[in-house]
Formats: sequence, structure tokens, C-alpha cells
Amino acid sequence: MNQKTAMSCLCTANAARRALPAFAAALLLNGCAALLPESKTEVRAQWSSYAEARATFDQIAPGKTTVTELKGMGIDPVSSSNVTILNQSDLLRRFVVVPSLDTRMLDDGLRRCLEARDACFAYGVEQTHIDRKRNGNFFLDFLNFRRNTEITGWKFEAVIVINADTVAFKVWGGKPNIQEVESVRNPLGPLQGVGESGARGLIVK
Repeated sequence: MNQKTAMSCLCTANAARRALPAFAAALLLNGCAALLPESKTEVRAQWSSYAEARATFDQIAPGKTTVTELKGMGIDPVSSSNVTILNQSDLLRRFVVVPSLDTRMLDDGLRRCLEARDACFAYGVEQTHIDRKRNGNFFLDFLNFRRNTEITGWKFEAVIVINADTVAFKVWGGKPNIQEVESVRNPLGPLQGVGESGARGLIVK
């Protein structure tokens, strides 16, 4: 290798060394957002969206749909984790808010079910899907100075009242489009809360 070739290789190596920190910094900055944590909360059921849950609920016909048919729709307290059994007392607390309420004001199917006493029960259905994604500046988040969390998802709730073996009444509700932003600012960053922790330690001692 002659002197000219050696000098050329040396210059190339020096240029590579100078470019490496800039390349690493760019890689770090571009990849920081992916390092922020994400979490998901979901009550598992067969529905993947609010629209699917509502569509299933719309198939239920009071006075016609049976418990067996509800099971075929995925609404079953034994095989579905999102279904709760409500007894007559639970229904009275939910729908008859005050003892003086005239039950004739209630839906006919619900009223007849409550009058049936032990034959009256209900399925409480609830499915929630929540995604929590932290965004913003990675270093401010990592050092606990500022944390921004984007919360998205949906929630579906329903009560299906059953008289003996047949649906007598149904009601639904929920949030089809949850969009929230949770912001936390700590001026002291990683030192935030240290004083409180120390004070608790002194009290314990």
C-alpha cells in the first residue's frame, strides 16, 4: 500500500468516526418514541368493537329470545367472562330506585318479571377495550418530568332481564368512542415524591 492510498484510508476512517456519533444520535432520537410503554385493558368476549357488541344486542327480542339462544350469541355467564348474573334484589335496586315508585310506570316485561320473584333474574353484560399509549418527549417521560398518555377505546354495557327462560326486557349503554389525554407534570422529575417517601419512613420509624 503506497502513502497516498494509506492517507486516503486514514481520512475515510476518520470521517466514519466523526459521522458515527451523529448517526447514533439520529437513530436514538428516531427510536425513542418506540421505547415509551403501551398498555391495553380488555374484558375478553367475542366482540372486537362496539358496533359488533351493539349488533348482537339488537338481535335480542324481548318475549321471544330464549336463554339457549343467548348462549349461542356468546352471552352466557358460564362460558363468557363478561357476563354477570343479577338476581331479583339486584334488579329492584337498579330499576326501582325508591320504594314509593309505581311499578306500573315500568316496562310491562320488566314489571311482570319482577312480580314473578324467584323466576326473575338478569344477565349483566360489560365489555371494555382500552388502549393506553404514552407519547411526547422520551427523555422528559423517562426522567419523570412530563408524561402524556393517550387513552382510546370503547365500553359496552347491557342488562338483559329474563323471566324463567325467555328475555323479558333489555337495556343498553356505553361509550362507543373513548378519547382522552392524561397529562402529568413533575417539576422535580425523578426527585418528585422523595420528600413524601422520606417523611413516611420517619413516621414509620
